[in-house]
Amino acid sequence: MALRDPTEHLDPKVRRLWAVQDALGALGVGAAGAVLLVGVDATGADAGGAGVALVVVVALAALGRAAWAPGLRWRHHRYEVLDEGLYIASGWLVRRRHLVPHARVQTVDTRSDPLMRAFGLVEVEVRTASHQGSVTLPGLAADVADDLVAVLAARAGHDQAT
Repeated sequence: MALRDPTEHLDPKVRRLWAVQDALGALGVGAAGAVLLVGVDATGADAGGAGVALVVVVALAALGRAAWAPGLRWRHHRYEVLDEGLYIASGWLVRRRHLVPHARVQTVDTRSDPLMRAFGLVEVEVRTASHQGSVTLPGLAADVADDLVAVLAARAGHDQAT
Protein backbone atom coordinates (compact mmCIF):
# COMPACT_ATOMS: atom_id res chain seq x y z
CA MET A 1 0.00 0.00 0.00
CA ALA A 2 1.22 3.46 -0.82
CA LEU A 3 2.45 5.42 2.18
CA ARG A 4 1.69 8.81 0.71
CA ASP A 5 -1.69 10.43 1.17
CA PRO A 6 -4.23 9.93 -1.61
CA THR A 7 -4.63 12.90 -3.93
CA GLU A 8 -8.38 13.56 -3.94
CA HIS A 9 -10.25 15.50 -1.25
CA LEU A 10 -13.92 15.24 -0.44
CA ASP A 11 -16.07 18.15 -1.61
CA PRO A 12 -15.33 21.23 0.57
CA LYS A 13 -19.08 21.62 1.23
CA VAL A 14 -18.91 18.52 3.43
CA ARG A 15 -17.28 20.67 6.14
CA ARG A 16 -20.47 22.74 6.43
CA LEU A 17 -22.59 19.57 6.39
CA TRP A 18 -20.56 18.07 9.24
CA ALA A 19 -20.71 21.35 11.18
CA VAL A 20 -24.51 21.39 10.87
CA GLN A 21 -24.72 17.72 11.90
CA ASP A 22 -22.47 18.41 14.91
CA ALA A 23 -24.45 21.53 15.85
CA LEU A 24 -27.69 19.54 15.68
CA GLY A 25 -26.07 16.96 17.93
CA ALA A 26 -25.07 19.70 20.38
CA LEU A 27 -28.64 20.96 20.32
CA GLY A 28 -29.81 17.44 21.13
CA VAL A 29 -27.35 17.19 24.03
CA GLY A 30 -28.56 20.53 25.40
CA ALA A 31 -32.21 19.54 25.02
CA ALA A 32 -31.64 16.16 26.68
CA GLY A 33 -29.81 17.85 29.54
CA ALA A 34 -32.61 20.38 29.98
CA VAL A 35 -35.22 17.60 30.04
CA LEU A 36 -33.11 15.71 32.58
CA LEU A 37 -32.82 18.80 34.78
CA VAL A 38 -36.58 19.42 34.59
CA GLY A 39 -37.18 15.78 35.49
CA VAL A 40 -34.81 15.96 38.44
CA ASP A 41 -36.48 19.18 39.59
CA ALA A 42 -39.94 17.56 39.30
CA THR A 43 -38.88 14.77 41.67
CA GLY A 44 -38.06 17.33 44.33
CA ALA A 45 -34.31 16.78 44.06
CA ASP A 46 -32.19 19.89 43.79
CA ALA A 47 -30.18 19.87 40.58
CA GLY A 48 -28.77 23.23 41.56
CA GLY A 49 -26.35 25.36 39.65
CA ALA A 50 -23.92 22.47 39.19
CA GLY A 51 -26.42 20.55 37.05
CA VAL A 52 -27.19 23.59 34.91
CA ALA A 53 -23.49 24.37 34.58
CA LEU A 54 -22.75 20.79 33.51
CA VAL A 55 -25.43 20.89 30.79
CA VAL A 56 -24.14 24.25 29.54
CA VAL A 57 -20.52 23.08 29.50
CA VAL A 58 -21.35 19.85 27.63
CA ALA A 59 -23.50 21.71 25.08
CA LEU A 60 -20.79 24.36 24.57
CA ALA A 61 -18.14 21.66 24.15
CA ALA A 62 -20.31 19.97 21.51
CA LEU A 63 -20.78 23.31 19.73
CA GLY A 64 -17.04 23.92 19.91
CA ARG A 65 -16.49 20.54 18.28
CA ALA A 66 -18.87 21.62 15.50
CA ALA A 67 -16.60 24.61 14.90
CA TRP A 68 -13.22 22.90 14.58
CA ALA A 69 -13.69 19.15 13.91
CA PRO A 70 -15.17 19.34 10.38
CA GLY A 71 -12.10 21.11 9.04
CA LEU A 72 -9.79 18.48 10.51
CA ARG A 73 -11.93 15.64 9.22
CA TRP A 74 -11.96 17.13 5.72
CA ARG A 75 -8.23 17.80 5.69
CA HIS A 76 -7.44 14.19 6.59
CA HIS A 77 -10.09 12.31 4.58
CA ARG A 78 -8.81 11.63 1.06
CA TYR A 79 -9.17 9.04 -1.62
CA GLU A 80 -7.67 8.00 -4.94
CA VAL A 81 -8.36 5.35 -7.56
CA LEU A 82 -5.09 3.51 -8.16
CA ASP A 83 -4.30 0.64 -10.52
CA GLU A 84 -4.43 -1.68 -7.49
CA GLY A 85 -7.74 -0.41 -6.12
CA LEU A 86 -9.52 2.36 -4.24
CA TYR A 87 -7.15 3.91 -1.71
CA ILE A 88 -8.74 5.80 1.20
CA ALA A 89 -7.02 7.57 4.09
CA SER A 90 -9.04 9.05 6.93
CA GLY A 91 -8.85 10.13 10.55
CA TRP A 92 -7.00 13.04 12.09
CA LEU A 93 -6.23 11.49 15.48
CA VAL A 94 -6.21 7.82 14.54
CA ARG A 95 -5.15 7.49 10.90
CA ARG A 96 -6.79 4.74 8.85
CA ARG A 97 -5.69 3.62 5.42
CA HIS A 98 -7.66 1.23 3.25
CA LEU A 99 -6.82 -0.24 -0.10
CA VAL A 100 -9.83 -1.94 -1.64
CA PRO A 101 -8.62 -4.09 -4.53
CA HIS A 102 -10.80 -3.75 -7.63
CA ALA A 103 -11.23 -7.54 -7.74
CA ARG A 104 -12.84 -7.48 -4.27
CA VAL A 105 -15.51 -4.88 -5.11
CA GLN A 106 -18.98 -6.46 -5.01
CA THR A 107 -21.22 -3.38 -5.15
CA VAL A 108 -20.85 0.38 -5.32
CA ASP A 109 -23.82 2.27 -3.87
CA THR A 110 -24.68 5.92 -3.45
CA ARG A 111 -26.77 7.46 -0.70
CA SER A 112 -27.98 10.98 -0.01
CA ASP A 113 -30.25 11.93 2.88
CA PRO A 114 -32.24 15.20 2.89
CA LEU A 115 -29.51 17.16 4.69
CA MET A 116 -26.85 15.89 2.28
CA ARG A 117 -29.05 16.81 -0.68
CA ALA A 118 -29.46 20.32 0.75
CA PHE A 119 -25.68 20.64 0.43
CA GLY A 120 -25.60 18.90 -2.98
CA LEU A 121 -23.60 15.96 -1.62
CA VAL A 122 -23.64 12.20 -2.05
CA GLU A 123 -22.04 9.34 -0.10
CA VAL A 124 -20.45 6.42 -1.96
CA GLU A 125 -20.27 3.03 -0.25
CA VAL A 126 -18.05 0.31 -1.69
CA ARG A 127 -18.93 -3.19 -0.44
CA THR A 128 -16.25 -5.81 -0.71
CA ALA A 129 -15.94 -9.57 -0.81
CA SER A 130 -13.81 -9.71 2.31
CA HIS A 131 -13.91 -9.46 6.07
CA GLN A 132 -13.68 -5.65 5.83
CA GLY A 133 -17.27 -5.40 4.63
CA SER A 134 -17.37 -1.91 3.17
CA VAL A 135 -15.74 1.50 3.00
CA THR A 136 -17.54 4.80 2.63
CA LEU A 137 -16.63 8.09 1.01
CA PRO A 138 -18.89 10.75 2.50
CA GLY A 139 -19.44 14.15 0.96
CA LEU A 140 -18.82 13.95 -2.76
CA ALA A 141 -20.48 16.15 -5.34
CA ALA A 142 -23.10 14.17 -7.29
CA ASP A 143 -21.20 14.29 -10.60
CA VAL A 144 -17.94 13.24 -8.93
CA ALA A 145 -19.76 10.38 -7.18
CA ASP A 146 -21.32 9.24 -10.47
CA ASP A 147 -17.91 9.25 -12.17
CA LEU A 148 -16.34 7.36 -9.24
CA VAL A 149 -19.10 4.73 -9.31
CA ALA A 150 -18.62 4.24 -13.06
CA VAL A 151 -14.83 3.93 -12.76
CA LEU A 152 -14.98 1.49 -9.82
CA ALA A 153 -17.67 -0.62 -11.49
CA ALA A 154 -15.69 -0.78 -14.73
CA ARG A 155 -12.45 -1.69 -12.98
CA ALA A 156 -14.24 -4.35 -10.94
CA GLY A 157 -15.66 -5.79 -14.16
CA HIS A 158 -19.29 -4.98 -13.38
CA ASP A 159 -21.60 -3.82 -16.16
CA GLN A 160 -23.75 -1.71 -13.84
CA ALA A 161 -23.45 -0.20 -10.36
CA THR A 162 -26.19 1.17 -8.16
